Formats: sequence, C-alpha cells, structure tokens
Amino acid sequence: MNKKRSIIDKIKDFWAEEKLELKKVMWPDRKKVLQLSLALGITLILLILIISLYDFVFGLLSRLILGSFTG
Repeated sequence: MNKKRSIIDKIKDFWAEEKLELKKVMWPDRKKVLQLSLALGITLILLILIISLYDFVFGLLSRLILGSFTG
C-alpha cells in the first residue's frame, strides 16, 4: 500500500537531511576566517578609493567640457 506522507513528515525529513549534510562541511578555523575578512576589507577599501578617484576625475573633466559651452 502506498501511504502518502504528510507535509510535516516531509519537512522533518528535509531538515534531518540538511543537518547530516552540514556535518560533512569542512568549516574554516577562526584564524582563516579573520585572514579572509581582512583581505576582503582591504580589497573593498581599495575598490572604493579607485572608484572615488574615477568619479572625481570624470566629474572634473565633465565640468571642464560642459563649462566651456556655458561660459
């Protein structure tokens, strides 16, 4: 006989399988997480500086070009 499973049983099975899968994951240690976080922070700061420099230069150029038409 084919018995239909309730939605609650399906949800319980899903979470049981998820728990088993998460036990298989190789989690990084604290030192590695801190190293990667520092690398990410430095990369973000560099990108912010580069984008800000481009914004400043292109803003200056557009003011010079557009200013020559208005004055």
